[in-house]
Amino acid sequence: MFWGWSESLNLLEKWRDHFKADILPGDFNILLFGPGDPRHILTLLAKSYNLPEGISVNFFQVDSCMEHVARNLLLLTVALESGQEMSVRGKTHLFMDIFGNSHLRPASANYLKGRTKFFTKVATDGDFGQENMPMVSLGELKYRERDKLEATFSFWANEGVPFEIKSIWDRRLRENLKTRYDYRNGVFDWDLQMQLRDRGAGQICPQEYTHWRECGIGFVFPEFEQVIPNKTLGINSGNQWAFLGDMTVGPFISFGLNCPDERMLKSQHGVNEYRATDVTERNLMEIFHEILERKHFSPTSEDYHRFGGASLKMGSILPSSGLDSGSLPKSRENFPPLLKFPNFSLTFVSPEDLERFLGQERMQEKFSVIFVGQNFFPVFREEFVSTLHPKGLILFETRRFTTLRKDTVNEFSSQIRDFCSRNSLISLNLPLNQHFSILLYKKKE
Repeated sequence: MFWGWSESLNLLEKWRDHFKADILPGDFNILLFGPGDPRHILTLLAKSYNLPEGISVNFFQVDSCMEHVARNLLLLTVALESGQEMSVRGKTHLFMDIFGNSHLRPASANYLKGRTKFFTKVATDGDFGQENMPMVSLGELKYRERDKLEATFSFWANEGVPFEIKSIWDRRLRENLKTRYDYRNGVFDWDLQMQLRDRGAGQICPQEYTHWRECGIGFVFPEFEQVIPNKTLGINSGNQWAFLGDMTVGPFISFGLNCPDERMLKSQHGVNEYRATDVTERNLMEIFHEILERKHFSPTSEDYHRFGGASLKMGSILPSSGLDSGSLPKSRENFPPLLKFPNFSLTFVSPEDLERFLGQERMQEKFSVIFVGQNFFPVFREEFVSTLHPKGLILFETRRFTTLRKDTVNEFSSQIRDFCSRNSLISLNLPLNQHFSILLYKKKE
């Protein structure tokens, strides 16, 4: 998974809403169990200017593989770039490009290549990482996992190692659809209208969804052209780099369904005024503005695109081999220091060492919030519940925003409810007959 299947949340405010607490614990600890992306971290970072003094927010994140750790480090770094390095708008479009597109703009590809030396030093030199990215700790990862991180960053930078995601995507699409491949537009429309939109993802527009299903490019703007394979989507499968991610939902859920500006969620005669792409752009601009300026975001309608009712020309992906690399901007290796948040920390936990790590005495009743991604629920063991604070909140991501059959979605939610019942967790989900992308629970008092 390269993105989440539920909306970004301010987990601290979610905790406050349910416990009605005016006083926060001095150390507010959050366990992210397979979130898929850094959306919850970024949302809370953006609102950090509202935090009382003396509060430390400590994230502990478990990802399924080191390629996901590397990608999350990259996306977090984009968010923490200084205003001297790039504008909020530039940061937003760079993030969207890396986050949701199978191919990158040349400028995004050069940023990625230029940053790899920095990431390699963060992964291999503890002192360098502590000085230049003090918010992040890789100390809980095993040495061989850090070696995998280094290999991933080397893959990103090495133009001699190919990543033919265009052909990989088409091959997987043909394998998944089989005889339906020739009628794939009808399949895409059914999945969008009868599965995703019917379950609440109405902000996703047919054109953006169909284009993403066809080629893996989710976020399209008329002024940009994506031509270079996005190597951050690569997974080392032994003797080659493959794409093993989602091909049915897309990168639209994390930031593209909800918006503080409700005008962006309007539609007329079933046609949205704004795409999920436009909503994602607006929400990320708010996040990056507030991270940079540490004050409230007050946008105008001119700050973001409005292409819900437009019919954009979706061209085919140009072969990157035809580009004249000499004409592209030279990738950089020297960047200004990242923004500092001394009251925030992010510790990446080894997926191989999870049982030992969470079984330590110091981890018992440590976390005020635990988030469990839907792909990680099958490996979330019952003994891990003991790490939840007595006044803690545990959130389970459901399969609501998927293209799975309704009975499969409901069965998965039933498995979550049965798990919580066995472990004396109380439901906070009302009304009971409503479908949720997140199921919330707390311990019995």
